[in-house]
Amino acid sequence: MLKYPDLFSPLQINGIMLKNRIIAAPMGVPRALLLSSTYYGGISLPDKAKGGSAAIAVSSYGPADIAKADSPFDKYARDVTRETWSIIEQAGAVGIMEFSFHPEKNDDGTVQSPSDCICYTGEIGKAMTHEQMQKQIQKLCAECVKAKAFGIRMIMLHFGHDSHCSIFLSPVWNQRHDEYGGSLENRTRFAREALCAVRKAVGPNYPIMVRVSRQLMIPETYTEDDMIYFIDSVKEYVDLFNISAGMDCYGGTVDKYEANVHTHTTNFEPRFYNLKFAERVKKELKVKVCLVGGVNDPQYCDELIREGKIDSVMLGRQLIADPWWPAKAREGRDEDIVPCLRCLHCYHIASEHANVQCSVNPRFRRENRVPLKLAKAEHSKRVVVIGGGPAGMKAALTADEKGHQVILLEAAAELGGQLKLAANGPYKADLRHYFEYLKGQICKSKVDVRCSVKATPELVRSLKPDHLILALGAEFITPEIPGIELAEQAVTLYEKGFDMVNGKVVIIGGGTIGTELAVELSESGKSVSIIEMGSELAAKGNALYKIALHQHLRKCQNLDVYLNSRVLEITSNGVKVVNENQLETFIEGDLILLAVGLRSKQSEASKFYEITPQTDIVGDLKQVAKVLEATNDAYFIASSIE
Repeated sequence: MLKYPDLFSPLQINGIMLKNRIIAAPMGVPRALLLSSTYYGGISLPDKAKGGSAAIAVSSYGPADIAKADSPFDKYARDVTRETWSIIEQAGAVGIMEFSFHPEKNDDGTVQSPSDCICYTGEIGKAMTHEQMQKQIQKLCAECVKAKAFGIRMIMLHFGHDSHCSIFLSPVWNQRHDEYGGSLENRTRFAREALCAVRKAVGPNYPIMVRVSRQLMIPETYTEDDMIYFIDSVKEYVDLFNISAGMDCYGGTVDKYEANVHTHTTNFEPRFYNLKFAERVKKELKVKVCLVGGVNDPQYCDELIREGKIDSVMLGRQLIADPWWPAKAREGRDEDIVPCLRCLHCYHIASEHANVQCSVNPRFRRENRVPLKLAKAEHSKRVVVIGGGPAGMKAALTADEKGHQVILLEAAAELGGQLKLAANGPYKADLRHYFEYLKGQICKSKVDVRCSVKATPELVRSLKPDHLILALGAEFITPEIPGIELAEQAVTLYEKGFDMVNGKVVIIGGGTIGTELAVELSESGKSVSIIEMGSELAAKGNALYKIALHQHLRKCQNLDVYLNSRVLEITSNGVKVVNENQLETFIEGDLILLAVGLRSKQSEASKFYEITPQTDIVGDLKQVAKVLEATNDAYFIASSIE
């Protein structure tokens, strides 16, 4: 009997039947080499197909771009498109082609916009003519007709985010005085005409899904009531509404991607981000609804579908973290699902292509060298791993999968390392889930775990390892400041709880740890000051993380930030600080917390190098790392042991 019968019940969408309620989102991530999984217009398509999703959406520009064609159905793009669909549908999934309804460029480089304006990209926008509108509608219809003729069984029209639907609906960007501007009916006319035309072009029985943004999450947005009006006005043309939010690129005054973190939510926003609006659409308009945005929990998905609040779910980054999420949920193996951290490193915007990876899935974009299952080593070896943090656990699990005899030594009473502390707090639920996942996988493995065991060279030598992996981690830095004994490490507060905080808090260090804690304390009603020597907070965070973090910082009413400032002395009632202009200030504080960073335990590691020539270091020991580096380094080191 299925654990989640409603999630895995079939769904009729016009002329097709989906085998369950799970749809894989189209995602634009740069291709990594010419791999079948990333080459054919998508991410990990073979894994998603075999992983159990009922449908997989792929952007039309992918196959076209690969073939250097204007359309995925041009003569020399057809082979790419056909192979893409062969990959998608090899295990019974329905392939969905996504077509965008987004602004195009004029010959002079301006952007076709509702009005003459500075458009959403920050570029100069020029009001579209009626002829340009009709031309774009005709082009969209032509591509949809080609998709149907080619055998594509369902299409997805992108009318959300940066689309004409969104920007024409915005009363800020749309200042027209004709039948396409002014009233709500007029501002929705262009998108409505486009959907009406597509429906006529493909016929009444062809499945159409439409993505919309409930609002754009920026000053130029429209209201959710406006979007309800639009959906109601086009529901006769649409079979499934995909509810999203935000937009991909914003040329506003704050940050280029200010709205992006609401399309692809970070850990600072709740899971199932667009649920409330999706429920409203379903209840008020009686249409089929597909929810996207931080979807991760199969039990909750099943409950929402059973209660009639939504009809289906769309997963994006969760299927990067684990493309086999549907299969594992179907089999009731929730504990084996690799949780997505919502770190956004898989999204190239986060690091400007400097580090497009998944924090928890080394196979992402590396399908050519990371197999689904590791082949057993020809000779089983004794592998000793010192340190039970995320890197040590991942290394132990990987070596175990290779068939080696693995001993994991951890000095503390339980596994976790810094993750035990980092996975606490209001915004750490994703990390907590990953921590629980790793511990669960260790319990199910053959790894010989020895906690409360302090590794020494003598002990390790007695274990006679063939290969030694050092994952000793890092230690919190305690700076040499007069009165430092009056302060304590910031992360210890997570163990004690925020309720014990009375009075004002001063956090020395504005990295990711210190800044997140400051936001959490401030939002819980505490008075907080951050002192940071550098010129920005959370300097090592990726771009999208910092945008989301600063959105919350701006909302904090009782939080003071001192940048380019250094602590001179800590006293019983506060700290003395000097800034870049040599101006000294005293900041009152009843609780002084340290968050000045971590230092690798490399000096401690050096004494283990004489035991066996096969010695490697991973995680924080290599360099102070995030989960991304810890996971990927540990996997590749351990998988290379033969």
